[in-house]
Amino acid sequence: MEKILLTGGAGFIGTHIAERLVEDHALVLFDNYRRDSLSGLALAGHANVTVLKGDVLNTDDVAVALQDVDRVIHLAAIAGVSSYYKMPLKVLQVNILGTVNLLEAAVQAGVKQFISFSTSEVYGSEARNVTEQDPHGIGPTSDKRWTYATSKLASENFVLRYGEEHGFDSTCLRPFNVYGPRQTGEGAISNFCTAALKGEALKVYGDGKAIRAWCYVTDMVDAVLLAMEKDSAAGQSFNIGNADTAVNSVELAEIVASLVPGASIEYEEIDRAEVAVRIPNVDKARSLLGFEPKVGLAEGLQQTLDWYRETL
Repeated sequence: MEKILLTGGAGFIGTHIAERLVEDHALVLFDNYRRDSLSGLALAGHANVTVLKGDVLNTDDVAVALQDVDRVIHLAAIAGVSSYYKMPLKVLQVNILGTVNLLEAAVQAGVKQFISFSTSEVYGSEARNVTEQDPHGIGPTSDKRWTYATSKLASENFVLRYGEEHGFDSTCLRPFNVYGPRQTGEGAISNFCTAALKGEALKVYGDGKAIRAWCYVTDMVDAVLLAMEKDSAAGQSFNIGNADTAVNSVELAEIVASLVPGASIEYEEIDRAEVAVRIPNVDKARSLLGFEPKVGLAEGLQQTLDWYRETL
């Protein structure tokens, strides 16, 4: 049975990937539990799962996690806009140095594949129908907002170059606003669902005109599995998302509010850099991987809201 390491394996996306792989693979879920979507799931006690608590900045932890591993799916990172401002140096350290620690250990372990999660933020504040060949317009270093994008772009370079140098398949995925059940931490949809179900106002930041294309988590998992299976994924970066779900912040809030009787919306000013638009072109993933997003926004929001309703 092939052994796969998922860093950030206790997180939102990590647990969804693990559930799809667990019956046919031995899984190591490696996480520091900064955000925990694993506790309470049957997945944690599955015979094919080993859960390791550790930190990607600790080389000893990483070495233990990589023992006898065939593939790595690297999701561990510090994300969330508030984190960029509160701990910008930590964001850089975890996302760059932590990735390098994993790559060094992967070389020693002789892994055959390394799939790393990047971000749509590498395209900067104006990302409309962007392709993987478009310039990376990261903002000024004086604004801590861009430490995350900087760290992820650097990580992509490390992942692809390590793969080339050491002869393993390396792939980077750039998710565009993934959402769904079990999302913890920050995120407009999780924030809106939680507020609506608690009887609180849905907070729209700024003027509400910022546009996002939303990718349901099962579509993201499909992309990961395709990247694992397809030889054409090696040495490539891919946009993963759903351009058909693009809405602005106000429209998104109105959709969620319409699903919860009595929900209200209020505006709140922000004093940080805003990303005006983020919509992917996924033609490359469609062509080389066979990726096709399947879940529309209405369906995904209803399933997500149902999960939050049960949980809360």
